[in-house]
Amino acid sequence: MPFSSTLPPARSGRSGEWVLGRVGGAPVVVSASSLLLGLLAAVGWYPSVSRALGALGTSVVVGVVAATVVGVALSVLLHELAHGLTGTLLGCRPVRYELYLWGGRTSFGRAASAWAPWKDALTSLSGPAANLLLWAGGTQVQRLVWEADGQWALPVYATAWALTWVNLALAVFNALPGLPLDGGHALAALLAQLTGNQDLGRRTAAWGGLLVVAAAAWWWVLRPLVVYGLRPGATTLVLVALVGWSVGATSWRVLGLGRGSRAAASLDLRTLARPVAVTGRDTPVPQVRSLLERVDLVIVADGPRLVGGIDTATLAQVGLQAEGSGAEAVADQVCTVLPPACLTTAVTGQQAAEAMQAARSVSRWLVLVESDAISGAVPTGAR
Repeated sequence: MPFSSTLPPARSGRSGEWVLGRVGGAPVVVSASSLLLGLLAAVGWYPSVSRALGALGTSVVVGVVAATVVGVALSVLLHELAHGLTGTLLGCRPVRYELYLWGGRTSFGRAASAWAPWKDALTSLSGPAANLLLWAGGTQVQRLVWEADGQWALPVYATAWALTWVNLALAVFNALPGLPLDGGHALAALLAQLTGNQDLGRRTAAWGGLLVVAAAAWWWVLRPLVVYGLRPGATTLVLVALVGWSVGATSWRVLGLGRGSRAAASLDLRTLARPVAVTGRDTPVPQVRSLLERVDLVIVADGPRLVGGIDTATLAQVGLQAEGSGAEAVADQVCTVLPPACLTTAVTGQQAAEAMQAARSVSRWLVLVESDAISGAVPTGAR
């Protein structure tokens, strides 16, 4: 029986994150660091806008800067929603959207039917396709505004111009064939579809990611310095460093380079798993307490849907660890949420290590799912 996880209705379980709303039942989450990056982007964009539109007044300049930053955030949101919509149409619903100023992440539940790699490719490429559509729409808006009269035309044109090129950059960059970019996931999926070898696809896309890092370093840092004798600016260096770290680190791990990656290749989560029990949401707390005498984690389920988990620490947090307490309470009232990152079907190798790392940031447990059944749970070391 397939299992999916649910998230709390108000806010995420991670600290420093806010749930902006829900789309199709999946929460849209933004982190505090993204808001800080948005502020830094606004500060960096302000001088350019001020030089171009300063004669129209400070309020106009601030308005254009704010509209551009908000527009970039909406572009990222539409990019992620395109992933979610495509996945839903192909049979796999999204369970969480995470937004960052430089991109985002869409987490999916378990597919309702047989899932094929080509569906992964389409789902991955739908994000850059959405940005291409926004770029095309933005060029039309620019043409219309350019021919218009009035003081509002120039600020609107400047905002549309900036967002048009941002969306083109998002589309092109995300479509590059290297992990963890959308193009890298699509390449890995297509190779898996053609060869039946998932590992070959991931490793090829990982090498693509390292080539992306090398190309970015050459084009924006080394080429200006070596060919033209120009020293790259601080902003350029920061952007290349951010891209290089996020893309390079992922590709490095997938390829198993470095001592930590070689150790991860031999990881088997099943050897670390603790026993679990699955119970209904209306199970009385005294019965849950009795189950915890034999297992380390009690998973609360509503049919195929996971509601949450209860361990001894959970009962201690709500003051129900003592014998005889909580006679009127039921499991649904005291369980803690198990986000999607707490579930994994990868139990060995690098993917298992990545699953453990992801789960550690949101929960004390990583639940193992094998053959559509929960086989155990591994403590992540989180508190």
